[in-house]
Amino acid sequence: MKILITDKKNNEHSINYTVGDSLAETIMHSTIGVDIQPFAICAFDCRCRTCHAVIEEKYFESLPPIKEEEEYLLNTSLNRENNSRLCCQIKMTEEMDGMKIIVKEDY
Repeated sequence: MKILITDKKNNEHSINYTVGDSLAETIMHSTIGVDIQPFAICAFDCRCRTCHAVIEEKYFESLPPIKEEEEYLLNTSLNRENNSRLCCQIKMTEEMDGMKIIVKEDY
């Protein structure tokens, strides 16, 4: 199963993923993990917004609801969009195969 990531330099990458891993772990442990730094500097603990991403609209509605901590962090972003999420809060599922994600510059 694969997802398509557009990195902070606007390059697109196809990345394999494992069901159950977080989206942040999937990106960080991929071949682009080093190139997108800073990313997930809180170690996937929802205490920063460096894993901020824009999720393809057709997949966004199927994600679990945003929790209070994530909502707070996204509200402090100047780059928030209607379909913004923190990658550390999204667990990968089979239904996400082919999903497109744009990683935002956001510290």
